[in-house]
Amino acid sequence: MKHKWSEKALSPDGHSSGKVCEREGCEIVCVSRHETDGRGWPQHWKEWFRGTEKIQVGGNTPACKAVGVQI
Repeated sequence: MKHKWSEKALSPDGHSSGKVCEREGCEIVCVSRHETDGRGWPQHWKEWFRGTEKIQVGGNTPACKAVGVQI
């Protein structure tokens, strides 16, 4: 099952943006970081959270853990 992402929300400092999977039971948060290294080169990476736990940095998006509806 694919994630159903919310609209992106930009952080007040403009260095990151975030979106959340709105499917019941998943609620994974994707945070895109936009910063520069010590030499001024742009850096970009993604981090994924469930609640306050960071579950992954970089790589492919983790699977959606939404609860399936049983009929």
